[in-house]
Amino acid sequence: MYQRYMILAFLTNGLGAFGLRILAGAGLGHIKAVQYLALWYTAGLALAAGAYFRLYGRPERKEIVTGSIMALCSLIGQTGMAFALSAGLPGFVVFPVATGGGLIFVVMVGVLVFREPMGGLGYLGIVTGLCALVLLAFPS
Repeated sequence: MYQRYMILAFLTNGLGAFGLRILAGAGLGHIKAVQYLALWYTAGLALAAGAYFRLYGRPERKEIVTGSIMALCSLIGQTGMAFALSAGLPGFVVFPVATGGGLIFVVMVGVLVFREPMGGLGYLGIVTGLCALVLLAFPS
C-alpha cells in the first residue's frame, strides 16, 4: 500500500508547479493565484481525505496538525511562485530557484542532519527531480 501512496504523491506533487509553468509559458502569469491554487489544493484535500477515510476512518489530531502545517508550507511556496510570475519574473528564473532550492534543502537535511542512507531509489528520485527542474527551466 505504501508504494501506491508514494506513486500517487510523486505524480500529483508537481502538478501545481507544472500548471503555473504552463500559465507562464502561455503568457498568463498575470492570472490571480488564488483561484488557481484554490482549485489544486481543494482537489488534493478531497483526494487525500477520501483515501484516508476509506482506509482508516477518523484521523487523529496529530495527523491533522502535521498535514495542515505541510499544506500551509506548500501553499506559501506555490503562492510565492505565482506572485513572482505575476510580478513579471520569467519562469525560467522562478522555477529553478523555487523547486531546486526545495530539492537541495530536503536532500541536505535528510543526509546531513538525519543521517539517512541513500539507496538506488533515493538517487533515482533526485535525478528525476533534477530532470524535471531542467525541463521547467527552459525559456518558453
